[in-house]
Amino acid sequence: MEQIKGFCNLLHGYPNYNYDDALIMILGMDKEHRMEENKQLGKKLTRHYSLIQAIYIMGYCSVYSYSAVFLLARGFSNSQVGLTLTLSCVLGLVASPAVASFADKTKKYALRSIVGALLVGMILFALLLFVIPRPVLGVGILYVILLAFFATQIPLVTTMSMDHINNGVPINFSLARGIGSFAYAVLSIVLGYLVDDFGAGVIMLVNIALGLLALALVLSFQKARRVGEDSADGDVQPSGLLGFAKHNKRFIALVGSISVLFFSHVMINSFMIQIVEHVGGSSSDMGVANSIAAILELPAMALFPLLYKKVRNAGLLMKISGLFFLLKTLVTLLAPSIFWVDAASVIQFFAYAMFIPASVYYVNEVISGADQNKGQALMGMVMGISGLVGNFLGGVMLDTSGGVIFMLTVGLGVSVVGFVMLVVIDRRKAVIRD
Repeated sequence: MEQIKGFCNLLHGYPNYNYDDALIMILGMDKEHRMEENKQLGKKLTRHYSLIQAIYIMGYCSVYSYSAVFLLARGFSNSQVGLTLTLSCVLGLVASPAVASFADKTKKYALRSIVGALLVGMILFALLLFVIPRPVLGVGILYVILLAFFATQIPLVTTMSMDHINNGVPINFSLARGIGSFAYAVLSIVLGYLVDDFGAGVIMLVNIALGLLALALVLSFQKARRVGEDSADGDVQPSGLLGFAKHNKRFIALVGSISVLFFSHVMINSFMIQIVEHVGGSSSDMGVANSIAAILELPAMALFPLLYKKVRNAGLLMKISGLFFLLKTLVTLLAPSIFWVDAASVIQFFAYAMFIPASVYYVNEVISGADQNKGQALMGMVMGISGLVGNFLGGVMLDTSGGVIFMLTVGLGVSVVGFVMLVVIDRRKAVIRD
């Protein structure tokens, strides 16, 4: 303060200068300068983070969407493929919150270093899967661990961007996630041709290449200061898993409601080929439907920040997207032809594409910064929880006389229950801004 007053005296040459006005002006200019710097940094980090999201969503395409292709080529039966994916969901549901809790508590390791270590593990297991030929038990165990390594990274990668956003750096998370969806659509088509030309082993080579790219991008991503890392925020300490659940009961209940809401969504994704064949379509028609849904996620997620600026309530936006989940299931259920299955895929724009960024922002709204990783991990578990039940029951229902119609009818009913639970549990008021 005295230095600023002395500067004002020297600059203006008389002692009656209004020091308070000078100080306000200087601090205001400094604030504007910082805001401009954050804006430029936000643009730079958005480009970097978009590449990270693109690599990760392409990784999801190769390890999940092409899992059956790889495992069947290694001599698995359909039931063994289902068991492998179910076990991977179980391990992921256990490992993800545990790793997230460690990431919240540790001060020794940076978040990007933890993600990098998980990437190294994933690359090593992909390499083992590439060289091991056909023993079903060994391949199954390795694949379960590979998927668990992948699943535990996703909430941590999300927090890497949220930490910057919480520090005033405007990374466009939803745009980055939308670019990831577009990358998924591209790789889904390309990888199909690669498998046809070179065999299923190429899937693991793609995983290894994506893992190496992700490792370089993650380790070079600028580190953000996290809550609790300095003395100013040192009193904000991350809680353990049990403590987190005790102090965030409504959030835990909300995660449960979303898991129920996603029931029909998971079954549609897992059994799309049966749905398409039910209306007279083929595998290529399924590819078109999936590509439509994935491509539309890019503009939807890119536009999400504009919507969020108007409605500063991610819970309301999740409820709106929940309605479109129900509408998509209903249109799929009533679809008389492949055209209407494609029409249902268009609804992805308002359903899943809106829900993903809304759920990330919801965690950012209601969970303290010190527990962000656990919050994101638990929110990310909803698909895994739905997958455990939905994939098993969906397969059973498809084997009944009711087939696709029975499965989708039950799925719609269960998802309606989940939507009602979501509305009841989250009762925060939205703030509409002009």
